[in-house]
Amino acid sequence: MCEKDAMFEMPKILAWEVTRRCPLKCQHCRAGACDIAFKDELATDECLKVIESLPRMMIIWTGGEPMSRNDIVQLVRAATSRGVRSVMAPCGMLVTEERLSELKDAGVMACSFSMDGADDISHDSFRGVKGAFESITNAMKCAKNVGMPFQVNTTVSKLNMDKLEDVYKKAIDFGASKLDLFFLVPVGRGKGISQYALSDDETKRVLDWAFDKADEGILQIKETCCPSAPAYCKKTRPNSEHKPSGCLGGRGFSFLSHVGNLQTCGFIDKPCGNIRDFNYDFKALVCAAKNPLGHRGTCRGII
Repeated sequence: MCEKDAMFEMPKILAWEVTRRCPLKCQHCRAGACDIAFKDELATDECLKVIESLPRMMIIWTGGEPMSRNDIVQLVRAATSRGVRSVMAPCGMLVTEERLSELKDAGVMACSFSMDGADDISHDSFRGVKGAFESITNAMKCAKNVGMPFQVNTTVSKLNMDKLEDVYKKAIDFGASKLDLFFLVPVGRGKGISQYALSDDETKRVLDWAFDKADEGILQIKETCCPSAPAYCKKTRPNSEHKPSGCLGGRGFSFLSHVGNLQTCGFIDKPCGNIRDFNYDFKALVCAAKNPLGHRGTCRGII
């Protein structure tokens, strides 16, 4: 806890973009990730210093493609030794049973795999690389074979909102534990497809479908980057046990970029400080960046 602020708490989740390198060319990518070396990314020794400063929390190792870092197993193992839990969001292209087993042994508890269409035509066109669907389905098979729990993430837009039932069925068939619906946020490369972001009425249609599926109880459903979801669920289904979280920004969630910038989340590109300026001390950075009004979270109210 930061001094002189009893209302403030350290975030419980850190989404850490350890690299922006990625073999895919996704239309919606907030980071503009591509398959090149990015300047000024945190090096291994810098990442290890950050890990040494972390409170007990959960890291979502993300990118880019986190598995493109040669040191990713070392970083996960270092976090595990500190009592920090790990989950990972690989794009699928680099996943093998051997690599997943190694990450599992190092401490990765679960993975998320993105599937934006139920076939290669729809998924590959959105992800910008031929073979992306084959790789993500192979990744899910690998995860199942090595006993790595996983969820399916789907970016929801006008392009696939009427095909979510097919994605839902695929997620069940492959053995996913959850379907997480990420409502399109048109930032980064996503600005180029802003016309595919859902309207208010379309958002309600998707939420109605998601709430129905959640109430069926066959597969866990989550709605991410949809601030209206909690209120809409309460209004339309007051007795439902499904409790959407809406937006996590500033509510126990934090984001650290590939160059060490602390942000409310990856979609809000407004740094609240850089880890290098705080001698790689995550707690010190978070305390300095917090909302002066005393709201819980890293930087709620600043954006």
